[in-house]
Amino acid sequence: MTKIASLLFWLGAAVNEAQGFNIPKGSAHRGDVNPVKQQLSKRGYVGLEFTKSYGDTFEDASSENKPELYLHKRNDGYESIEITNQATFYSVSLEIGTPEQNITVLVDTGSSDLWVSNSDNPYCQSNYQSSTGISYTDTIDCDEYGTFDPDSSSSWSSNDTSFNIKYGDSTFASGVWGQDRLHLEDLNVTGLSFAVANRSNSTVGVLGIGLPGLEVTYTGSASTAYQYDNFPMVLKRSGAIESNVYSLYLNELDATHGTVLFGAVDHSKYEAPLYTIPLINTLRANGFSSAVQFDVTLQGLGMTFDNGTSDKTLTTTAIPALLDSGTTLTYLPSSLVEIIANQIGASYSSRLGYYTVACPDSSSSSSSTLDGVNLVFDFGGFYINSTLENFLVQASATTCLLGIVPQTAHSALLGDSFLSNAYVVYDLENKEISMAQAKYDVDSSDIEVVSSGASSIPSATKAPGYSQTWSSSVASIGTTGDIFTLQAQATVGNSGSETASATSNGNDSDDNNSSSGRSTSRTSSGSRTSARSSSSGTSTGRTTTSSTNRRNGAFKADILNPMSILSIIAFYLTMML
Repeated sequence: MTKIASLLFWLGAAVNEAQGFNIPKGSAHRGDVNPVKQQLSKRGYVGLEFTKSYGDTFEDASSENKPELYLHKRNDGYESIEITNQATFYSVSLEIGTPEQNITVLVDTGSSDLWVSNSDNPYCQSNYQSSTGISYTDTIDCDEYGTFDPDSSSSWSSNDTSFNIKYGDSTFASGVWGQDRLHLEDLNVTGLSFAVANRSNSTVGVLGIGLPGLEVTYTGSASTAYQYDNFPMVLKRSGAIESNVYSLYLNELDATHGTVLFGAVDHSKYEAPLYTIPLINTLRANGFSSAVQFDVTLQGLGMTFDNGTSDKTLTTTAIPALLDSGTTLTYLPSSLVEIIANQIGASYSSRLGYYTVACPDSSSSSSSTLDGVNLVFDFGGFYINSTLENFLVQASATTCLLGIVPQTAHSALLGDSFLSNAYVVYDLENKEISMAQAKYDVDSSDIEVVSSGASSIPSATKAPGYSQTWSSSVASIGTTGDIFTLQAQATVGNSGSETASATSNGNDSDDNNSSSGRSTSRTSSGSRTSARSSSSGTSTGRTTTSSTNRRNGAFKADILNPMSILSIIAFYLTMML
C-alpha cells in the first residue's frame, strides 16, 4: 500500500531572492521541458503532483481501493447495504522548516488551513506513556507520514494562539499557530502561517487551499473573526505565482496520480473551449456576503447515446452544485436520480437501498442498453460529458448499483466520478470556475501563467448562460426543456466582466467578507469532515512543450459546526424538504 505522496515541482520564473524565496531560471516538467523554448515571465507557477487514494479514512485508504459494497444483516431478517471507500484523498509531501522536515499532508479544496502534527504528540506510538491517560490502543503511527518538530527548526515562530479542529470521524487536532519556511525543491517561501497540533489522533495533516472564508480563524463572532494569507495567497504574495488561481487535473477515474497547478493553466490537459461560470453564494441566508466554497449552478442534465438514439434532456431546473474533490461518488436530488434510473432501466431495491441494473460487461441482454450511454452536465450552454459506467458500482458479476446517490436536498454534490471528466480552474480572486472536458494520456504540457490582475483565465470563454445562476431553492425538479438547443454567443477573454449582472440571481460578486450575523452550521459527508471549534491564529508567459498526445462509507448527513474539511455544505441542511 503506497500512500506516500510524490511531489513534482514546475517552475517558470526568475524572481528576486530578496522577496523571500529563490526560483531558478530553468524549469522541469517530467523531464520533457526544454528551457530554451520557455518564455519566462517575472513570476511563474507551482505544480504539485499528488497521489490519489480511496477509503473510509485516510488511515485505511489505498490507491488500489475502489468503491465497493458492504452488506449488513439485521435482526429483523432484512439486509442493508452501504458503499465503502467513498472518500477520495490527495496526498503530497511538503518540506517545512530550517533544516527541512518532510511531512505528508492531504490536499483539500474544501478547507483553507495548513496544519501538521507535532513530533511530541502524545498520541504517537513512539511517545507513548501510560501517565498521559491515553490508551496504547488509541495511539497512532506518526512515522509513516511524518511530524514537525518546532524546536528543531531555526526559522519557526509561534504566536502562542490556539488552534482546534474536530472531525466527523472522531479525530481531532489542537495546538498553536505560527510561521515557518516552506520548501518545494528549489522554491523557498517565508511567512507561511500554519498550525502545529500538539495533540492529535490523526496520522496525517491537511493542506487546505480553499477560499479564505473557510479558514478556522474566520469562525466565531464578528468582532474576532478574521482571515489571513493561506497557502495559495502566500505563493502569490511571495511572487511565486502572479494570480491566486489553481488548476485541478484529477486524471482518469482509476488513475493513481493527478496534479494541481498554482498560478497557471495547462491547455494540453483539456478539450477546448474552456468555459467560465461564476461561483454562487449558497450561504447568503446564513449571513455570508460572499462565497466561501466552490458552489456553481448546474443548469441541466441530459443523456446522449452512441447507438443513434436521440439525445434526452432529463431536467433544465437549475440547482446549486458543490465541486467536491474529496468525495468519490456524485449526489443528486432523489427525483432526478429516479429519472436517470428509469432511463437506463434500473430498478430500486428496497433490500439494498440502491437502484440496480445489469452491468454493461455482463452477459445479460439488458446490459447492452448501457453501452455508449453518456451523462451530460449542462453548466449554462457548455457541457461536461461522462460515460455512465463512471457512475456504476459493481455489486456482483452481473449486477451493478447506480452510484449516483439520491438525497432529499434539491442540490448536487459533484465528486470524483464527475470531476475526473473535467479540467477545473479555480479563480479565487474573481470568484469564478472555468471548466472543460479533460484529456487523458497526454505527455505534453502547454502551460500559460495567469497574469496579475487578470479579469479572466487565459483562453477562457464566458459561458453563454453565465448570468443565469441559481438564486433559491426549488420546490421540485422539472422535466421540461431541452439543454441541447441552447443558442447563445460567448465572448472570449472577458469572463470576469459581468459578475455583477448575476448578483441578484445568487452568485457571488463582492469581496466583502463581513461575518456579521453569519451562521456556520453545516451538513457534511466524507470521512474527514469537521466540526471546528473556534480558534485564533496568524496569520502571460506561456510555456509549451512538444506534444506526444497519443470516502466515509454510505453518505450520512451530519450537522457539523462550524467549518468542514473535505467540505460538503450548510445549505444542504437548509434546503432539506
